Parts: sequence; C-alpha cells; structure tokens
Amino acid sequence: MNKRVDFKKRALIPALTASILVAMVSACSNTAAPSTSAPQGAASSAAAAESPSGGKLRVGIVTDFGTLDPAKSTLLIDEELYNNIYDDLIMVTPDGKLVPGLAAKWNISDDGKTYTFELRQGVKFHDGTDFNAQAVIDNWNWIMDKANASPRSSDLVLVQELSAPDPYTLVVKLKTPFTPFLATLSDRTGLISSPTARKKYGDQYDMHPVGTGPFEFVEWNKNDHLTIKKNPNYWNKDYPKLDEIEFKPIINQSQKLNALISGQVDLVDSIPFQDIPKVEKTKGLKLGSRTSFGYSRIYMNLTKPMFQDVHIRRAMNYAINRDEINQIIYFGKFVPGYSFFSTAGWANDPAIKVPYSIDKAKEELKLAGKPDGFSFTYLSANDPQSMQLSQLYQSQFAKAGITMKIEALDSSAITKRTIAGDFEVAGGGWSGMIDPDQNSYAFAVTDAPFNRGKYSNPEVDKLLQQARELESNDERKKIYSQVSSILIEDAPFIFTGYQPVVDVWNEKVQGFEVYPDQLLRFYKTTISK
Repeated sequence: MNKRVDFKKRALIPALTASILVAMVSACSNTAAPSTSAPQGAASSAAAAESPSGGKLRVGIVTDFGTLDPAKSTLLIDEELYNNIYDDLIMVTPDGKLVPGLAAKWNISDDGKTYTFELRQGVKFHDGTDFNAQAVIDNWNWIMDKANASPRSSDLVLVQELSAPDPYTLVVKLKTPFTPFLATLSDRTGLISSPTARKKYGDQYDMHPVGTGPFEFVEWNKNDHLTIKKNPNYWNKDYPKLDEIEFKPIINQSQKLNALISGQVDLVDSIPFQDIPKVEKTKGLKLGSRTSFGYSRIYMNLTKPMFQDVHIRRAMNYAINRDEINQIIYFGKFVPGYSFFSTAGWANDPAIKVPYSIDKAKEELKLAGKPDGFSFTYLSANDPQSMQLSQLYQSQFAKAGITMKIEALDSSAITKRTIAGDFEVAGGGWSGMIDPDQNSYAFAVTDAPFNRGKYSNPEVDKLLQQARELESNDERKKIYSQVSSILIEDAPFIFTGYQPVVDVWNEKVQGFEVYPDQLLRFYKTTISK
C-alpha cells in the first residue's frame, strides 16, 4: 500500500568571507518580520489583485553568475537567479517547508524506494514546448550521463529506474530508501530545463536558458548585467507582478550599498557587516532576515600527525569564543553554533554545546604532551573581513598558548589546496540546504567529497546512512544528535555558528521575502512607480 504524503510534514562555500556572509545577517530594528506565505500555486487571486503590477526591479548581487544551466552549477550565486527562470519540482516556503511545485502530488511506497509524482498539467516551457514526465526524465538522463560531467549527478546516484506510465506521471525507483530525496528536488536537480532548448543550443545552452518559471531570460552581458522579463504564460496566472528584473554584479560591497542608497539599484543581496548601523539609520531602507540552514566552521587536516591527536583538536575547540566572534565580527547578528545542524532546521539539538574555556584547553594540551602549546598554519581568504576573522581566531588561540600563523590566499586557491590535502587547518562556510543530510553527509562520512580533513569514524558513517533511510524526522533527529555528540568528542570540526541571511531593499519594493536557503524569489515582488 502506498503512503500519501502530508505536504506539511514532508550548497559549498569553501572559504566563505565575511563580506559574503553579511548576505545572511539577522534582524535589525527595521527588519521585516519572517513570514510563512503560501507557495506559488496556493496564493489567492484576490490577494494578488490587490498588489501593484508592472515595473522594473534592479538587483545588486555580490558577484556575477557562473552558469545559467542548473545541471552544471556549483555556485550559490547562480541559484539567486534560477528560481526566477525555472520552477522546482518541489518548492520551499520562507519558513523552510517543502510544498508542491511542478510536482503537484506524490506517493512514496512502503519500502521507501518508489516515488510516484503527479505532475502539474498545462505548464509550458518558455519556448512553447510542454512540460511533462518525459521532460523530467530527459533532464535527469542528461545529468546522469557521465559524458556530461554534471556536478548534480551525485543527487541521482541512487536512481535505479525512471518511467512515465502516462504524460503527467513520473515514477522513480531508487536502489535504497533515501528520505532526503524530496529535499534534493527542491534544489538544482529539481529545476527542469526545456529538453528541446538543450538539444537546440547544445554546449551553448547555459547562455540560452529555457525553463517554466515566472520570468524568461532576455540577455546576459557578463560582468555588467543580466535581464529577465515577465513570462506572460506562467502557469500561475496571478504571477509574476514585475515586468522586468535586471541583476547587476557589484563586487565592491560598500559600493553596492551606496548604489542602493543612491537609487541605482532597488535591492541588494549582501552588505558588509560594518555597514549594518548605516542601514539601520538610513530612511527608506528595509532589512529582512532569517537564520540560514548553513554554518561556519574550522576544520583540521587529520592526515597531519599533529591533528591526529584528539586532545589537540579538543584544545582548539575549547579555545574558540563564539560569543566574542559574534559581537566583534558580526555585530551580534550571528547565532553561535556547535554542529552541522542550524537552529533554522528541525535537526538542531540545543543541548549540543562546547563551553569556551581556556582552562579546559590547557588541560587538553597537557594530555597531548604539549603543555607549552604548539603552532599551525591557517589558510584564510585574503579579503579584509575574512582576515579580521582570522586574526580574531589567532588571538583566541594565543590565550591557550596555541600559535596560529595565517596564510592569506584567494578562495579559489584555498579550494585547490584543501582538495589536494595541502593544508593544516582551514575554515569556511556552507550555505545550507533544507534537509540536514544535505548539510552533513558529504562533510563527515569517510571519503565523502567535502570531507577534506579526511575525518573517518565508522560509527558516524553508519549513523548518517541510517538517518538517510528513516522515515520519521523525530527518529532522524535522534540520530543527528548522536552524530553531533560524537563529533564534539572527536572534534574534527570547530563549528562557530549559523549564518544569518539578509537582504536590504528600498521601501518601494514590496512582497519580497527572505528565505533560509538564501535564494532570491521575485514572483510575488512588486515595486511602486
């Protein structure tokens, strides 16, 4: 017997800089209250009719996009665009719930290995072709084809068979149960491109994206602007409201805020933390925020003899003062944290904590045979904000007698070094996704792709695999708490906190909401003339 799903129940930044992290700041005095609005398909026509329509929205973004093809993307910045051109099979609400998108309904078999999706009918791609089950299959077959080297292929590694018994029914058979599968379909793998357009443009498809979303692609002048326009045939007839959106990359974060204040753009996706007071005092600006699903951490290379000693790792963990980091670096807008699982999600266990204690740090150093401390080199991103954070780490470790040397590099160089294992200690952040598996498994399981410190614990591997197969989130949460407790004992990671999400906009912009996955969704947004 199949189980009907109750819809209400049912990203990597290798060296995340503080200037980018401010895109995730929490509430200020003029912060918009978090809301729990309906998904795209659920909003009432009456409510939509009350909002103004038309106009052009100008958005300042932290950097230019990498690719317009979700099947090729690995960058968070790309996703700030995607949910406007494409629709996900499963959508996310502002309060982090999974709701129907292009998949209107779904059933899961009793053994958790067969998913049957009833797809939304009457939906057209921007090129006029039909969205249907075969379109999804074509997209996923392209991703799973090793010749295409899609970074999304890992999302579908458990897929055994895809079939379409009728045009709007999709059946997915998995090799093993995988409870996070629905959450996976709320990310890039669930964004469906026109198979006709992909075939037409081939390798150039990423410059000619065609989805089913509320806006259609117009042009991309790299490093200057990208423009999208209203999809007049969008399946939800109440949306979108805007006629056009222009995304403008403004690398210098202070300049981006100035562009907002001067009226050159209407909304920005990040500001430097030190500019928060300026935003609070500037009339006509609004700041909206949520705690994200993501986190920041320090991690050690456990292939290095020094860091194979658990007492060394524990000493470092005790020496980090998260409250001081929050106040000095993040102006009190950060949420101190101690595990993979953000307070924004259901898997967070408030009992999981690491006390700040120089005395305990020194005790661990004695147990490691290093009563006078030791030294190590930390790879830091070389922007000013990241350097400030690294220097604070340095001063905190010094109080325990630990000497931290800083090697400043650009983020791409840090990525190459950490992938190659050419480092002692590094740090960074993960932007976060809706399911806790997406924020932990690839970082902690033996030989997982983002486990660059080479941590390995068979019990953690077993527990995280078990959490993937359990249906109940209550049971999964117990597993994740066990994992968190083990990680505190093993200390391969030093979690510092949970990244806030912030967007700042001109008060003439209305209907915009901040999401814990950090993505920009403009289907309900309006702008006064």
